Amino acid sequence: MREITVFHMEPEYLLGDLNNLITLKKKIATDSILLEKIKKDYNQNKKQYKNEYFTAKINHMSNKCLYYWLYIKRYFDQAIYTDSTTFPDYQKEEMKKNGWMFPQAFIHSRITTSGGVKISTEELYIRYFDKYFDNLFNINIGEKDSRIHRYYQQAIFNYKNKCYYSCAVSLFPIIESYHQFMNNFNENRFYKIKENLENLENKIENIHQIYNIKISYYINIVKQFNDLAKNHYFNISLDRTTEPNIINRNRIMHGLFTREISQKDCLQLFCVISNMIVIKNIIEANNKLNHVSEELKALKSLLNKQQS
Repeated sequence: MREITVFHMEPEYLLGDLNNLITLKKKIATDSILLEKIKKDYNQNKKQYKNEYFTAKINHMSNKCLYYWLYIKRYFDQAIYTDSTTFPDYQKEEMKKNGWMFPQAFIHSRITTSGGVKISTEELYIRYFDKYFDNLFNINIGEKDSRIHRYYQQAIFNYKNKCYYSCAVSLFPIIESYHQFMNNFNENRFYKIKENLENLENKIENIHQIYNIKISYYINIVKQFNDLAKNHYFNISLDRTTEPNIINRNRIMHGLFTREISQKDCLQLFCVISNMIVIKNIIEANNKLNHVSEELKALKSLLNKQQS
């Protein structure tokens, strides 16, 4: 009898559930092929292959539920200590006021310098983000060779060649596109990001909580982005004399900006996108977990009815 077994996790201490995630992902891919073969036989002879098919499918879907649960849990594991008073430190609070979000890879990091160095907090972080740019921001956006992937690579190229205006022009549409995708917006009318900010906030608040303690880290990320989008990045700005300190999309796209687009402006947008990718991954995994859980519940219910 061909068998798809339920995955048994191995205890991990240093890497969290990373090895379990990798192993389970490979098992699901292999089992999917086997399940298709069993399904084909079941469709030809339901009586003979009924037990084999239902057992294999239930175990396979149970493994998928576990995978998505572990996937979300890994993000929560990374953020679990950020609710403590030591994170973020006073430097990060100062940076937030200046329009900065912090990339996921920076979640438990802080920057220190010797007391004799005369440099602002913001300059210190700009240097750090630039020095470790590839580690922080050279990440996969969309499918390879897709438009959004190409535009993001183009933005990276422009940043590294100090073409900051072109970089910013490439990044703003990616932010809007990701936000639109996460909200499942597929209508013909024009998508206005400021009209859909609360939708994303509601989605992230309804994510399956991994721990009994409600973790606010990712909820606060969305709220921080909503505040920046509403009051700065996508705010209507018609003043031709006073240029805002935080970059504004409308001023760039309508030719109202009165200063050079800077390295800081681009790094801020890269930070935004790095967080949007995380939020998108969590929401997608949560949707898949809910979907597979409902399918599994329905399948078990059907099997119980057939056996009664």
